[in-house]
Amino acid sequence: MPYGRVLLMYKIKFFFWLFLGVGLAAPVCAQDIKNNNCIVCHADQWEQMKGSIHVQHQITCDRCHGGDPAKEDMEEAKAPGTNFIGIPNKVQVAEKCGGCHADVETMNFYGLPTDQLARYKTSAHGKLLFARGDEHGAVCSDCHGYHDVVSVIDPQSPVYPLNLPVTCNRCHGDKAVMAPYKHPTDIFEKYKKSVHGVALFEKGDLSVANCAKCHGSHGAMPPGVKEIGATCGKCHINEKKYFLESPHAGAAEEGYFPECAACHDYHAIQKPSTALYDTACLNCHGEEDEAFQRGRKIRTMIDASSQTLAVAEETVRQAATEGIFVDEETAALEEARTSVLEMAPRQHALSVETIAELYGKAAALTQDIQNGIRAKRQSLRWRKIALVPLWIFIFLMVVVLQMKYNELKGKKDERDPRA
Repeated sequence: MPYGRVLLMYKIKFFFWLFLGVGLAAPVCAQDIKNNNCIVCHADQWEQMKGSIHVQHQITCDRCHGGDPAKEDMEEAKAPGTNFIGIPNKVQVAEKCGGCHADVETMNFYGLPTDQLARYKTSAHGKLLFARGDEHGAVCSDCHGYHDVVSVIDPQSPVYPLNLPVTCNRCHGDKAVMAPYKHPTDIFEKYKKSVHGVALFEKGDLSVANCAKCHGSHGAMPPGVKEIGATCGKCHINEKKYFLESPHAGAAEEGYFPECAACHDYHAIQKPSTALYDTACLNCHGEEDEAFQRGRKIRTMIDASSQTLAVAEETVRQAATEGIFVDEETAALEEARTSVLEMAPRQHALSVETIAELYGKAAALTQDIQNGIRAKRQSLRWRKIALVPLWIFIFLMVVVLQMKYNELKGKKDERDPRA
């Protein structure tokens, strides 16, 4: 049989089974919705729910509220034996959501984790609710919504990275709610102005640290003194690595100070500068301490390197506008820039020797750049000077040739009787 006919036969079979499957599935889906008599009375809730992730996967009212939605009579729909619970309390919310989301067989299809309820019970929220019976403890619906739950990757989701801090602040910014726990309510305002908040809200960087990335989501807990470094280290890997080589590492391990937060603060973290050596260090050290002087040396080298790099960058930029080829200097500039950038994480080791090595490398490279540009400018200057006698010679040649031309033209005119 010709290949084309075989291919056509397979296509016909494929589309036959495809349309048959869709045709069989559609009545089932329609039947699920049709048999949901809850929507007769609860039309408003159904309007909210229609666009939710749950309805997309045929999860309807009875999965959370119990009852028999197929019954048209309200008494029968809520009769004993239907597990009707109406409006669930917070414990029931956590257990109802967790009952499905802990089902490995069901969740595997969607690639969702199944330990969320177990994690929640270890969280500050979960302990508040399950151990103390305090319904101020946030549950699933407080963060994800009720009937209108959408995927966490949907920009409309309350827990989408851009929305998450606002969602957390609904409780954590409420003075009445937080008063019994003596919890500060200005955290969101501090976060908004921090380097992380600016990156999230003003630059739209969804990868930046937010409440859940530091505290956890379902297992949310405030990190203790010993855990802060591990929390920050999830993103700031190199800084954490070099900190562990510093004199501070032992003190942090013993719980004397909260690693990163001791210098950078918690929620109000600003973009760090070397000015921290003159402020944060004084929280623990006196100006005459050897440790403080060590910090001063490190700051001096970092500042000097940054300044010489900036000067070298401007020199290369200016030389390029002058028509000088700067390929070699550009490559050296990248190498110097790498050395200066490497100082940022390495300074956490508080090793004067390491910073001095990088400082020396950057200084040598920037000096080579300056020398190279200076030599090229000098060469260009000499080439320009060398052109002066050449142009003078050309000018004189033109004058001489013009004079010779005039002389010959005059003699020709004298010999010509018609002139």
